[in-house]
Amino acid sequence: MKNKSIRQLKKGEFFRLSAGESAPVWVRGEYIREAKKYSTYKYDDVNHERLLSGNHKVVVDFIF
Repeated sequence: MKNKSIRQLKKGEFFRLSAGESAPVWVRGEYIREAKKYSTYKYDDVNHERLLSGNHKVVVDFIF
């Protein structure tokens, strides 16, 4: 599995926070300048938002 930082992902790219098969799939959203973080949300629940710093490592190479 390949790891990248949130900053390296494009808007709308899928990722997981951990390498497990049961880990939920997240989507990278907009950069929020006021918070200096990236908005991310769960693929299954767009109301479940989480702000992550640009250096946060995530898993991007997985079968969805």
